[in-house]
Amino acid sequence: MKRLEKWIDGAPNSSKMISPVLETLEIESCAKIILLDECHPHPLVSLRIWSCIGLEYIKSIQGLTSLKSLVIGHCPSLSVIANLPKQCHSLKSLRIGYCEKLTSLPCEMFDCFAFLNKLELGPFSKELDSFPSLQGIEKLRNHLDYLDLRGWDHWESIAEEIQHLTSLTSLVISGFGMRELPVWLTNMSSTQHLSFHDYNGLKKET
Repeated sequence: MKRLEKWIDGAPNSSKMISPVLETLEIESCAKIILLDECHPHPLVSLRIWSCIGLEYIKSIQGLTSLKSLVIGHCPSLSVIANLPKQCHSLKSLRIGYCEKLTSLPCEMFDCFAFLNKLELGPFSKELDSFPSLQGIEKLRNHLDYLDLRGWDHWESIAEEIQHLTSLTSLVISGFGMRELPVWLTNMSSTQHLSFHDYNGLKKET
């Protein structure tokens, strides 16, 4: 499927779902695909979009309300992710990263995926001065237990919103250019595993 250019509604103008027994879909190394649009109901449990260098726009995945795992990564041309499934309570794991043109996350993301257990985000566009806003992530505080944030060395801070994640047990932060660790990290009493990677500018205690 290397010549695939568009994935638009597996069942257009029809009430029938494409492959009703299909649970896992991987779209990988489809260099020419530029658009993904799937708004019709579909029973997919796992969707992985990986290394599609021409993918520019995810117009809609509203129909994928049964997802448990969603991965979007290494898509350097991707600039827009729009129209997520409404209240997809089944989604437990979400990974979005290494999308060098992506400058913001869907504003409704934390409303749609309120029962996430595992979240991995970044890095995104180097043109940004800091990590994209995580406003609303506190809505995951009763369920999210693993968070992995990846940045660039000119991003000197991490999103303060994560301090409200009271159920978080594992936090991984890598690639940022922070010189000091934020004080509020010490107040995250539920966090049992805390990892920092690739911090060349972090000050050491003397």
